[in-house]
Amino acid sequence: RAMAISAANFILHGLNITTGDNEICFSYTPLAQDQVHNANLLGATYLARLYSITKEEKFLEPAQKAVRFSIRRQNEDGSWPYGEDRTQRWVDNFHTGYNLVALKKFSEYTGDRDVMGNVRKGLEFYRRNFFTKDGVPKYYHNQLYPIDIHAIAYSIVTLVEFREYDKGNIDLAKRIFAWSMNNMWSEDGYFYYQQHRLYKNRIPYMRWSQAWMLYALATLASALTESDASR
Repeated sequence: RAMAISAANFILHGLNITTGDNEICFSYTPLAQDQVHNANLLGATYLARLYSITKEEKFLEPAQKAVRFSIRRQNEDGSWPYGEDRTQRWVDNFHTGYNLVALKKFSEYTGDRDVMGNVRKGLEFYRRNFFTKDGVPKYYHNQLYPIDIHAIAYSIVTLVEFREYDKGNIDLAKRIFAWSMNNMWSEDGYFYYQQHRLYKNRIPYMRWSQAWMLYALATLASALTESDASR
């Protein structure tokens, strides 16, 4: 508990914070001034989770203001740019997933259901734009390559997290898993990093690739076990 509160104090006092009209945005690092939505929402959700445990309002208010910042900047089609700088306007798979899961968790920790309208809008964009008909996760909303193992992993996590919103989410997650085993798995026991149009990058990155796929597959396995138990 003390360590968790210490981490929250770092978010609140160690990071640069952009302030606006009843809104704030947490910077990515103490050295940065940029406004990146997934970093901002992850910080907000952490504070909301701590609030749900401690009931201390000092964690809730900044979480609400940070969520307000990113919700106000959601595009009309439901997407978010990676960040607010003119060089950060791309829309990609896993950062969109981060935003959606963070907002869902924020709602659960605080009881704030108003944000779920934004989540549903974002989820519709996500399902419509980030997967091929064969269940291959696209890197960008308008571009397939590079097919990235991290995008594969967090697609599975996101779809499982929202399995109650669309009965097809688990089936899509299973298709993604099957494709990744056929195309991104090495017989040496690890997942490749990226598939490009003309070549495959087989570097076995521990954090970006293996750890996230471990998390994704454990998440999917847990959901499937839960589904079998409920039948």
